Amino acid sequence: MHEQKQESPPTSILSKAFDVLGAFGPDHRVLTLTEIACASGLPKSTVHRLLGRLTELGVIEPHCAGFKVGLPLRRFASAMPIESLRQSALPHLGALHHWSRRHVHMATLRGDRVVFVERMMVPGHELPSADPGTDLPAHATALGKALLAFAPPDEVDSALAGPLHAVAPNTITDAAEFRAELAEVQRNRFAGARGESHPDVCCLAAPLLIRGRAVGALSVSSTAGERNSDRALIDAVRVTADRVATDNAKVLADGHEDWFPGRL
Repeated sequence: MHEQKQESPPTSILSKAFDVLGAFGPDHRVLTLTEIACASGLPKSTVHRLLGRLTELGVIEPHCAGFKVGLPLRRFASAMPIESLRQSALPHLGALHHWSRRHVHMATLRGDRVVFVERMMVPGHELPSADPGTDLPAHATALGKALLAFAPPDEVDSALAGPLHAVAPNTITDAAEFRAELAEVQRNRFAGARGESHPDVCCLAAPLLIRGRAVGALSVSSTAGERNSDRALIDAVRVTADRVATDNAKVLADGHEDWFPGRL
Protein backbone atom coordinates (compact mmCIF):
# COMPACT_ATOMS: atom_id res chain seq x y z
CA MET A 1 0.00 0.00 0.00
CA HIS A 2 1.51 3.27 -1.07
CA GLU A 3 1.89 6.01 1.51
CA GLN A 4 -0.01 9.15 0.68
CA LYS A 5 2.35 12.01 0.02
CA GLN A 6 1.62 15.04 2.16
CA GLU A 7 1.37 18.25 0.25
CA SER A 8 3.20 21.31 1.51
CA PRO A 9 0.86 24.00 2.83
CA PRO A 10 0.34 26.89 0.43
CA THR A 11 2.56 29.89 0.92
CA SER A 12 0.68 32.42 3.03
CA ILE A 13 0.07 36.00 2.01
CA LEU A 14 2.15 37.05 5.02
CA SER A 15 5.12 35.01 3.78
CA LYS A 16 4.80 36.61 0.36
CA ALA A 17 4.69 40.08 1.93
CA PHE A 18 7.96 39.30 3.71
CA ASP A 19 9.41 38.09 0.41
CA VAL A 20 8.60 41.51 -1.03
CA LEU A 21 10.19 43.31 1.92
CA GLY A 22 13.21 41.01 1.70
CA ALA A 23 13.97 42.31 -1.77
CA PHE A 24 15.11 45.61 -0.24
CA GLY A 25 18.49 46.13 1.37
CA PRO A 26 21.32 48.62 1.94
CA ASP A 27 22.32 48.37 -1.72
CA HIS A 28 18.73 48.13 -2.99
CA ARG A 29 16.87 50.92 -1.24
CA VAL A 30 14.62 51.82 -4.20
CA LEU A 31 13.24 49.12 -6.48
CA THR A 32 10.78 48.94 -9.35
CA LEU A 33 7.94 46.43 -9.46
CA THR A 34 9.92 44.31 -11.94
CA GLU A 35 13.02 44.34 -9.72
CA ILE A 36 10.98 43.32 -6.67
CA ALA A 37 9.39 40.47 -8.63
CA CYS A 38 12.81 39.23 -9.78
CA ALA A 39 14.33 39.46 -6.31
CA SER A 40 11.38 37.87 -4.51
CA GLY A 41 10.64 35.19 -7.10
CA LEU A 42 6.97 36.13 -7.09
CA PRO A 43 4.81 36.80 -10.16
CA LYS A 44 4.43 40.44 -11.12
CA SER A 45 0.67 40.26 -10.60
CA THR A 46 1.15 39.03 -7.02
CA VAL A 47 3.76 41.69 -6.29
CA HIS A 48 1.47 44.35 -7.71
CA ARG A 49 -1.36 43.33 -5.38
CA LEU A 50 0.95 43.12 -2.37
CA LEU A 51 2.51 46.50 -3.07
CA GLY A 52 -0.95 48.04 -3.21
CA ARG A 53 -1.87 46.72 0.22
CA LEU A 54 1.54 47.37 1.78
CA THR A 55 1.40 50.94 0.46
CA GLU A 56 -2.02 51.44 2.07
CA LEU A 57 -0.52 50.30 5.37
CA GLY A 58 2.52 52.58 5.01
CA VAL A 59 4.90 49.62 5.05
CA ILE A 60 5.94 50.47 1.49
CA GLU A 61 6.05 53.97 0.01
CA PRO A 62 6.12 55.03 -3.67
CA HIS A 63 9.38 56.66 -4.70
CA CYS A 64 9.71 58.18 -8.19
CA ALA A 65 9.15 55.24 -10.57
CA GLY A 66 9.71 52.66 -7.86
CA PHE A 67 9.14 51.84 -4.21
CA LYS A 68 10.97 52.08 -0.89
CA VAL A 69 10.48 50.72 2.61
CA GLY A 70 8.11 52.97 4.55
CA LEU A 71 9.20 55.11 7.49
CA PRO A 72 6.59 53.58 9.87
CA LEU A 73 8.76 50.44 9.97
CA ARG A 74 11.27 52.46 11.98
CA ARG A 75 8.83 52.23 14.89
CA PHE A 76 9.03 48.44 14.87
CA ALA A 77 12.82 48.50 14.72
CA SER A 78 12.97 50.93 17.64
CA ALA A 79 10.71 48.62 19.68
CA MET A 80 13.32 45.84 19.79
CA PRO A 81 15.18 45.54 23.13
CA ILE A 82 18.44 45.29 21.16
CA GLU A 83 17.87 48.89 20.05
CA SER A 84 18.73 50.18 23.53
CA LEU A 85 22.05 48.39 23.30
CA ARG A 86 22.68 49.77 19.82
CA GLN A 87 21.86 53.33 20.84
CA SER A 88 24.05 53.25 23.93
CA ALA A 89 26.87 51.74 21.85
CA LEU A 90 26.91 54.26 19.00
CA PRO A 91 29.16 56.94 20.60
CA HIS A 92 31.65 54.31 21.73
CA LEU A 93 31.63 52.51 18.39
CA GLY A 94 32.20 55.85 16.68
CA ALA A 95 35.20 56.61 18.89
CA LEU A 96 36.71 53.17 18.23
CA HIS A 97 36.07 53.54 14.50
CA HIS A 98 37.74 56.97 14.41
CA TRP A 99 40.74 55.84 16.46
CA SER A 100 41.34 52.47 14.80
CA ARG A 101 40.51 53.50 11.21
CA ARG A 102 38.98 50.05 10.73
CA HIS A 103 35.53 48.66 10.07
CA VAL A 104 33.64 48.30 13.35
CA HIS A 105 30.74 45.89 13.86
CA MET A 106 28.34 45.01 16.65
CA ALA A 107 26.38 41.76 16.72
CA THR A 108 24.33 39.45 18.89
CA LEU A 109 23.73 35.70 18.95
CA ARG A 110 20.73 33.80 17.62
CA GLY A 111 21.21 30.06 17.95
CA ASP A 112 24.35 29.13 16.02
CA ARG A 113 24.33 32.37 13.99
CA VAL A 114 25.78 35.81 14.62
CA VAL A 115 23.34 38.55 13.59
CA PHE A 116 24.87 41.93 12.79
CA VAL A 117 23.22 44.90 14.51
CA GLU A 118 25.43 47.86 13.56
CA ARG A 119 28.47 48.65 11.46
CA MET A 120 30.75 51.59 10.77
CA MET A 121 32.85 51.37 7.64
CA VAL A 122 36.05 53.02 6.46
CA PRO A 123 35.14 55.04 3.34
CA GLY A 124 36.66 53.64 0.16
CA HIS A 125 37.87 50.47 1.88
CA GLU A 126 37.01 47.35 -0.15
CA LEU A 127 37.23 45.02 2.83
CA PRO A 128 34.04 42.88 2.97
CA SER A 129 31.53 43.97 5.60
CA ALA A 130 28.23 42.42 6.73
CA ASP A 131 25.08 44.53 6.48
CA PRO A 132 23.02 44.99 9.65
CA GLY A 133 20.44 42.23 9.87
CA THR A 134 22.55 39.69 8.01
CA ASP A 135 24.02 36.68 9.76
CA LEU A 136 27.05 34.39 9.67
CA PRO A 137 27.88 31.06 11.34
CA ALA A 138 29.00 31.86 14.88
CA HIS A 139 31.88 29.37 14.73
CA ALA A 140 33.41 31.23 11.77
CA THR A 141 33.65 34.68 13.35
CA ALA A 142 35.50 36.42 16.16
CA LEU A 143 32.15 37.91 17.20
CA GLY A 144 30.68 34.43 17.50
CA LYS A 145 33.57 33.24 19.63
CA ALA A 146 33.21 36.25 21.95
CA LEU A 147 29.48 35.55 22.31
CA LEU A 148 29.65 31.78 22.75
CA ALA A 149 32.52 31.98 25.24
CA PHE A 150 30.14 33.65 27.70
CA ALA A 151 26.92 31.87 26.75
CA PRO A 152 25.21 29.27 28.99
CA PRO A 153 26.57 25.74 28.42
CA ASP A 154 23.31 24.46 26.94
CA GLU A 155 23.35 27.21 24.31
CA VAL A 156 26.96 26.40 23.43
CA ASP A 157 26.09 22.71 23.14
CA SER A 158 23.16 23.54 20.88
CA ALA A 159 25.25 25.85 18.68
CA LEU A 160 27.93 23.18 18.25
CA ALA A 161 25.57 20.21 17.90
CA GLY A 162 25.66 20.11 14.12
CA PRO A 163 28.61 19.95 11.72
CA LEU A 164 30.85 23.02 11.73
CA HIS A 165 31.06 23.77 8.03
CA ALA A 166 34.03 25.62 6.58
CA VAL A 167 33.13 28.97 5.03
CA ALA A 168 36.75 30.07 4.47
CA PRO A 169 40.18 28.38 4.42
CA ASN A 170 40.84 28.85 8.15
CA THR A 171 37.38 28.13 9.58
CA ILE A 172 37.59 25.88 12.64
CA THR A 173 35.52 22.78 11.88
CA ASP A 174 36.48 20.59 14.84
CA ALA A 175 34.15 21.08 17.82
CA ALA A 176 36.80 20.12 20.40
CA GLU A 177 39.27 22.59 18.95
CA PHE A 178 36.59 25.28 18.91
CA ARG A 179 35.68 24.63 22.55
CA ALA A 180 39.35 24.95 23.50
CA GLU A 181 39.44 28.32 21.77
CA LEU A 182 36.30 29.41 23.63
CA ALA A 183 38.05 28.65 26.92
CA GLU A 184 40.94 30.86 25.81
CA VAL A 185 38.53 33.64 24.85
CA GLN A 186 36.88 33.42 28.26
CA ARG A 187 40.24 33.81 29.98
CA ASN A 188 41.40 36.76 27.86
CA ARG A 189 38.02 38.44 27.20
CA PHE A 190 38.74 38.88 23.51
CA ALA A 191 38.61 36.70 20.41
CA GLY A 192 40.48 36.69 17.15
CA ALA A 193 39.75 35.26 13.72
CA ARG A 194 42.07 35.30 10.73
CA GLY A 195 40.64 34.16 7.41
CA GLU A 196 37.84 32.20 9.11
CA SER A 197 34.77 33.93 7.66
CA HIS A 198 36.50 35.31 4.56
CA PRO A 199 40.03 34.64 3.24
CA ASP A 200 41.02 38.30 3.40
CA VAL A 201 39.37 39.34 6.68
CA CYS A 202 40.92 39.40 10.13
CA CYS A 203 38.90 40.40 13.19
CA LEU A 204 39.28 41.12 16.88
CA ALA A 205 36.16 40.99 19.05
CA ALA A 206 35.17 41.50 22.67
CA PRO A 207 31.95 40.56 24.48
CA LEU A 208 29.48 43.07 25.92
CA LEU A 209 29.12 41.51 29.35
CA ILE A 210 26.24 42.13 31.74
CA ARG A 211 26.26 39.93 34.85
CA GLY A 212 28.80 37.66 33.22
CA ARG A 213 26.71 37.01 30.13
CA ALA A 214 27.42 38.35 26.63
CA VAL A 215 24.36 40.24 25.43
CA GLY A 216 26.32 41.27 22.36
CA ALA A 217 29.83 41.69 21.01
CA LEU A 218 31.78 44.24 19.01
CA SER A 219 34.70 43.87 16.64
CA VAL A 220 37.19 45.65 14.45
CA SER A 221 38.17 44.08 11.14
CA SER A 222 41.15 44.51 8.87
CA THR A 223 42.79 42.83 5.92
CA ALA A 224 45.16 39.89 6.28
CA GLY A 225 48.06 42.20 5.46
CA GLU A 226 47.36 44.60 8.33
CA ARG A 227 48.45 44.10 11.90
CA ASN A 228 45.41 43.07 13.88
CA SER A 229 46.91 41.71 17.09
CA ASP A 230 48.50 44.92 18.34
CA ARG A 231 48.12 45.15 22.13
CA ALA A 232 46.79 48.70 21.93
CA LEU A 233 44.08 47.59 19.51
CA ILE A 234 43.08 44.62 21.70
CA ASP A 235 42.88 46.91 24.74
CA ALA A 236 40.83 49.47 22.79
CA VAL A 237 38.30 46.83 21.73
CA ARG A 238 37.95 45.49 25.28
CA VAL A 239 37.67 48.96 26.85
CA THR A 240 35.04 49.95 24.29
CA ALA A 241 33.05 46.80 25.03
CA ASP A 242 33.22 47.50 28.77
CA ARG A 243 31.97 51.05 28.28
CA VAL A 244 29.05 49.91 26.14
CA ALA A 245 28.13 47.22 28.68
CA THR A 246 28.31 49.71 31.56
CA ASP A 247 26.04 52.19 29.80
CA ASN A 248 23.54 49.50 28.89
CA ALA A 249 23.56 48.03 32.39
CA LYS A 250 22.37 51.43 33.61
CA VAL A 251 19.55 51.33 31.05
CA LEU A 252 18.45 47.90 32.27
CA ALA A 253 18.62 49.01 35.90
CA ASP A 254 16.48 52.05 35.11
CA GLY A 255 13.20 50.16 35.13
CA HIS A 256 13.92 47.71 32.32
CA GLU A 257 14.95 44.57 34.19
CA ASP A 258 12.44 42.59 32.13
CA TRP A 259 14.80 42.94 29.16
CA PHE A 260 17.28 40.69 30.97
CA PRO A 261 18.41 37.90 31.34
CA GLY A 262 16.94 36.89 28.00
CA ARG A 263 19.04 37.82 24.99
CA LEU A 264 18.43 41.35 23.77
